[in-house]
Amino acid sequence: MMGTDANTLYSEDSAIMSCFDFVVTDLDGTLFYDRENICDRDRDALHRLKAQGIRCAIATGRELDAVVPALDRLNLWDDFTHIIHSGGAGVYTIATRENQMTGMLSIQTLCEIFDRYVDLGLSFVLPMDGKLYVSRRTALLENEARLLCYPLVEVPDLKTIIYKPMNKIVLNAPFEDIDRALPILTADTDPRYQWHRSHDNYIDCYARGISKGTALTALCETLGIDPARTLAIGDNENDIQLLDAAGTSACPADGTDTAKAHADYVCCPAHEGAFADMCEHYIFERE
Repeated sequence: MMGTDANTLYSEDSAIMSCFDFVVTDLDGTLFYDRENICDRDRDALHRLKAQGIRCAIATGRELDAVVPALDRLNLWDDFTHIIHSGGAGVYTIATRENQMTGMLSIQTLCEIFDRYVDLGLSFVLPMDGKLYVSRRTALLENEARLLCYPLVEVPDLKTIIYKPMNKIVLNAPFEDIDRALPILTADTDPRYQWHRSHDNYIDCYARGISKGTALTALCETLGIDPARTLAIGDNENDIQLLDAAGTSACPADGTDTAKAHADYVCCPAHEGAFADMCEHYIFERE
């Protein structure tokens, strides 16, 4: 795991004149076009941002432990200064390796969520202690565990293994089952938690008020960055508040219609280099 002093890489002396001081990207479905790989065009764009002194951060629904192996494998650590993870419940500073967490779901709340929605017939997923606990083992979840480098453990009643507050619990199912369940879940007005679709096959549950957008706003305040000078890209419902919080926003052409409606610019599809397309449109073409 690598990390370079952000103040060295992103000093004012090294930065060129730009409309943006901070660029933030979602991972799955955006920078990672197939949840595993980044195209060369996007990698080149990250290098250009770094060379121009523009800070870049990740904003993902993944747990931090599920981001680390991907950045290791793709050798991307030096391209970012921060990781907004767990849907905004955590912010990791790469230079100092400091991880700040907020907005945890209590043990009681997690158990009540399980009891309330177990009859939907979807598989509950709980990333905990470096393992992926699931209420029902499926081929889709076996592939997910491989992707995230997590051991997969099937526990039909997840309540029996929840022993500490967690930042999220997830539902997994085929696309059509997620579509069926989503209106039921998002209609839940419980003040303790909220549901957001994060992928075709996933709906994430976080503490109410937690989002990538609130995390970006707080991080900008910490870093002394004007939110109006931030540029963000995301592809799904859990990115909407991120897109709204940024000064300028973009969405890949293969993102959801809802996310595209909140974006200032619709890029090419993710696998063609949506992140680079955004940077070329707003930053590189203005050099």
